[in-house]
Amino acid sequence: MKKHRVFNKGEYVYCLLTSYTDPDMIIPVKGIIIDTKWDLVNPLYKIKIIKFYDNINFLKKHFFDMLFKCSFDKRSKFLPLKAENFSRVIDLEERLNEKDSHRFHVIVESVMCTKTSPELKELFNRVQFFLISRNLKEIREYSARAFYKGPFSIDSIPEFNKRFKAGWEDKFKKENLDIDKYLDTLS
Repeated sequence: MKKHRVFNKGEYVYCLLTSYTDPDMIIPVKGIIIDTKWDLVNPLYKIKIIKFYDNINFLKKHFFDMLFKCSFDKRSKFLPLKAENFSRVIDLEERLNEKDSHRFHVIVESVMCTKTSPELKELFNRVQFFLISRNLKEIREYSARAFYKGPFSIDSIPEFNKRFKAGWEDKFKKENLDIDKYLDTLS
């Protein structure tokens, strides 16, 4: 079993926010731990969001429509914020840190928390890679369906692999990843 770091009240953490409405959407943030709920397997943290790493357009499209747990023992809810009230990320960050900031605290699982920004970036990249790969597998399967003849149709899985390699092989080489082994994992 992989161990993860345990944090204390008052510590700054870098987290991935997830939502019950869209669990595949992850939003990287920096926060401060306000409270903890101990669990042997997966402690929970109530955090105050201090910084977002996405731009305001992305946040308007996703963050405001997400349900978050705001208390340890209560149901998920929408944060009482409206996307149209914010034109910059800094405006949103300032709103989340006003004197009524307790209204915007969110619960984060310990496995989604790191101590440093580089660790958060690594965690975010691993989770995104998994999510993209899962979706690519579905796209490959949907595109290769015999009855489908639209603009995304392909005749076979090897054709998908060839087209994928033509578009992404340089990125895989840059990351020292074997694209053929990767494509085999999509099966």
